[in-house]
Amino acid sequence: MLSQLILEQAVPANHEAIITSDRSISWSQLREQVHSMLHVEKTLGRRRVGLSCGPTSESYAALAALDKLASDVFLFDARLLMDDRLRLAEKLRLGAVVSPGRNGDAPVLELHELPNEERGSGSSTVTILTSGTTGEPKAATHSWDSLCRPIRRSTKHPAPRWLLTYRPNLYAGLQVMLQCFADRGSLVLPNAEMDPHSVAELMRAAGVQFVSATPSFWRRLLMFSDTCTLQKIPLAQITLGGEVVDQPVLDQLRKIFPRARLVHIYATTELGRCFSVSDGLAGFPVGYLSDVLPDGVRLRVDGGELLVQSPNSMRAYDRCSSGQHGSGDWFHTGDLVHVKGDRVYFAGRESDLINVAGNKVHPIEVERVIRVIPGVSDVRVFGRASSIAGEIVACEILPQPDQDPKVLKDTVIRLCRSQLASYQQPRLIKLVDRLDLSSAGKIVRTKTS
Repeated sequence: MLSQLILEQAVPANHEAIITSDRSISWSQLREQVHSMLHVEKTLGRRRVGLSCGPTSESYAALAALDKLASDVFLFDARLLMDDRLRLAEKLRLGAVVSPGRNGDAPVLELHELPNEERGSGSSTVTILTSGTTGEPKAATHSWDSLCRPIRRSTKHPAPRWLLTYRPNLYAGLQVMLQCFADRGSLVLPNAEMDPHSVAELMRAAGVQFVSATPSFWRRLLMFSDTCTLQKIPLAQITLGGEVVDQPVLDQLRKIFPRARLVHIYATTELGRCFSVSDGLAGFPVGYLSDVLPDGVRLRVDGGELLVQSPNSMRAYDRCSSGQHGSGDWFHTGDLVHVKGDRVYFAGRESDLINVAGNKVHPIEVERVIRVIPGVSDVRVFGRASSIAGEIVACEILPQPDQDPKVLKDTVIRLCRSQLASYQQPRLIKLVDRLDLSSAGKIVRTKTS
């Protein structure tokens, strides 16, 4: 499917396919890269292959070539060390690991053959790894059809310009790339080291019209970018996903980008894209729990957890990885929700719950209180081990510029006491100069001892 989008679509040869801060690649050049990769990768057809996938035209060319060769591709984060890639590939019984790059303007491919490979399916699948190199990774296998099913081609915005904020080896990154290429658009790739102001400048210079990103990305962009620069970006649509979307971030985006359509989506690696909301409000309508949604998606709530049936879901977990799931079953997402009036609101991940002396604390509920306190730019709430209570609530706060640390801490403590139960109140408060995000662009909630 990807090879068809790149090789068979009618696109002007000089139209830009990939734009970075230092160069652009035309659709004609991208096609040449695919043909070059096909020549190098011809021995990998119909085999299980690991692809080191970074935000580069060479990575997309290699992926398209492997699709054309009916290979089963396993997507590795290009930032992984080679030893970690090979170790993971051996666990998954892959036949080879390929790492695309370039020598000057010429694409090159580093190839590592491996023993003990499992037989490939011969049907051109894409497997997304849902965990890192530690432990047993869950490897969610999709067909190109399931990846492309949620794509909606646009007639209103021909040749759109999309910004890629997600890692290209993840489900969300694949969706952005496929949507952009399906509409014969241009994909704008920021460097991973870029600060928010530089990202905003790139968006303005490249004329970005569509952006899909986590709320954490948007908060950082709004906080640390020049407002005048942001308002010069011709955004037609803003999409939020990957984390709980709260009302303040939606309101901030509406204020800065009044002409852009606001959408927040719910999707997972295993289930694919499930539903979207475009009414400018947090949560989703309670009617979604009784309706059959687009693509035949169904939702229900059981014990406060959201369960989903989705025709966009993966085929299965790969046979050499951990994880089991029946294709026709209700999928337990691990996302907690509650119904309030005619709206369903997300309360966070079940795995993120903090157990304070038997009381369950949702980090998101604490963050909602702290995030709107004057002087707070963003916050991360997590659990920390306690010999007395089992766990206590801890938080890291990213302050706005020129804040007095003592005054801000005292304000946070005072307002948390007035709005939260005793067991919900943070016992450890630390001001930091940045909040770490995961490879998926989400706030990291790893519990500490």
